Amino acid sequence: MRPLLLRNRAALLGLSSVVCLLFAASAPAADKTAADLLPASIVGYLEVPHSGKVLDLVLDHPLTAEVIKAPEYQQALQTPGYQKFAAALKQVEDRLGMKWREAVGGLTSGGLTVGFDLPTRGSVIIAQAKDEQLAQKAQATLIELARDVAKEQGNPEAIKQDEHRGAAVYSAGEGHLAVVGQWLILSNKKPLVLAVLDSYHGQGETLAADQQFQTVSKARSGSPAAWLYVDLRVLRLTGILKNALSKKSDNPVAEIVAGGVLGALPDAPYVTATLDLSASRLKLTASLPCDPKTVAKSREFYLGPEAAGRAPPLLATKGTLLSLSTYRDFASLWRHAPDLFDEGINAKFAEAESGLTTIFAGRNFRDEILGNVEPGVQLVVARQEFPQEGVTPAIKLPAAAAVFRMKDPVQTARIFKITFQSVIGFLNVAGAPNGVDPLDFNSERFGDVLVVSSGYLPPTDEKARGEAGLHYNASPTVAFVGDRFILASAKPIAMQLVEQIQREEPAALGANTVVRLDGQVGLAALAENREPLVAQNMLQKGHDRTAAEQEIDRVLAALKMFEGSSLALSIANAKLELTAEIRLAGSK
Repeated sequence: MRPLLLRNRAALLGLSSVVCLLFAASAPAADKTAADLLPASIVGYLEVPHSGKVLDLVLDHPLTAEVIKAPEYQQALQTPGYQKFAAALKQVEDRLGMKWREAVGGLTSGGLTVGFDLPTRGSVIIAQAKDEQLAQKAQATLIELARDVAKEQGNPEAIKQDEHRGAAVYSAGEGHLAVVGQWLILSNKKPLVLAVLDSYHGQGETLAADQQFQTVSKARSGSPAAWLYVDLRVLRLTGILKNALSKKSDNPVAEIVAGGVLGALPDAPYVTATLDLSASRLKLTASLPCDPKTVAKSREFYLGPEAAGRAPPLLATKGTLLSLSTYRDFASLWRHAPDLFDEGINAKFAEAESGLTTIFAGRNFRDEILGNVEPGVQLVVARQEFPQEGVTPAIKLPAAAAVFRMKDPVQTARIFKITFQSVIGFLNVAGAPNGVDPLDFNSERFGDVLVVSSGYLPPTDEKARGEAGLHYNASPTVAFVGDRFILASAKPIAMQLVEQIQREEPAALGANTVVRLDGQVGLAALAENREPLVAQNMLQKGHDRTAAEQEIDRVLAALKMFEGSSLALSIANAKLELTAEIRLAGSK
């Protein structure tokens, strides 16, 4: 009896040991994250923690419902390509026993991750399913479907099967699929799939062990819908990025818009981006660590001396559609053009300077004109109200105005006034042979404010004043308020800005660049031009009036959901940070 008891105890002890060993082996695998599975050579990492929820949010949004109603969308559903796709999707649903949205949610319940590998130049997608059974079932379903398609195409051997560390690896052309535990692994490079399987079993260096990735990942805050990390260190070591960006530019517009960011990239160790998503808001925030003062040495026009350049306050008038404020030193840009741009662009700079010197009565454009303007520009685009001077154009366009600060207001204002008058006079002379109406001048002074405006005389035909030509949207105007110079396409917006500038001015913005767009004002501007838009649709697309009206009205209905958007570029805490936001109607 005693030996039997001892034998049973020994068996129980052995069984317990086996169970403990199995549990110890499986627990770490269950606790692994996608970063634990990706090899250390991954340089691009995109994580979507709750892809099913993101998918539901997008597909169930009212804006998506508007898109689905569009005839173009409905026509696309009837194409042979879509019908073939829908049939394949139905087979997948039938074999899985669930609808595709439910399947996506289940197969990515633990998150969806995409990695880009530099050595192989391949990409790998890793999804964590809710359980092993669903992961295996999904793999079997996809392979069965692929084999059926291969047989139909007369190539039954197209699906290859291999094995690595006990897991089946299926290949079809450039696609490779494996499942291990709850993880589905899909890549266009087989070595990447094998590397992930190795990591799952504790072999090889992983992304999660990288010190920089650990630091950056732990510094994340909130619960974004998506998070992107791009490792730039390898590119820095190879010099590829620096060599590419050190070449002189052939695009002045790109320099003005993104020169500071381009200057920071060669020495940046990484870049991150987060996406916050809700039914009423989409917000993207991208961060680039750098030494702003070092970047400013080569891009002073963009960041300012010692990277201290800040945008002036945002301006707004009644019916403002777009408001922009940015720090840009155009005199510095022009001065450093030989270092920034290639020979072709510098030749154009020289040509432009020659012409502008003539326009400004022999004054050097770079030093005497741009050099007398402070860094920074404010721009406002606003919806206009009509009639103006008893005239309403058939197509109503917004007005735009730019505001600059002058270093020497007395001298510079005089130069700008004379130049404006000369340009308008030239336009009148040049337009006369083509039957273009002349612009009439008017100069007014309100205390210390000088306003020089021009405008077209009203049509002699009273009936034509209600549907006047497109040029009646314009009444070019300049205004001088203290050290401010306003250049506007229409007098009303200039006068409103004069009033705003005369009021107490808020402090400069803490950002380098800020842009704000009002979607509802934009909608109103389009809605009042509905009839011309319908006519244009009929002319360009050949629609009858009913079809054209329906298409324009669908666009207007969709735009009702767009409340506005904003963009800001900031310099703080040893990094450049770009924040872009889209707000939908009803957002807080």
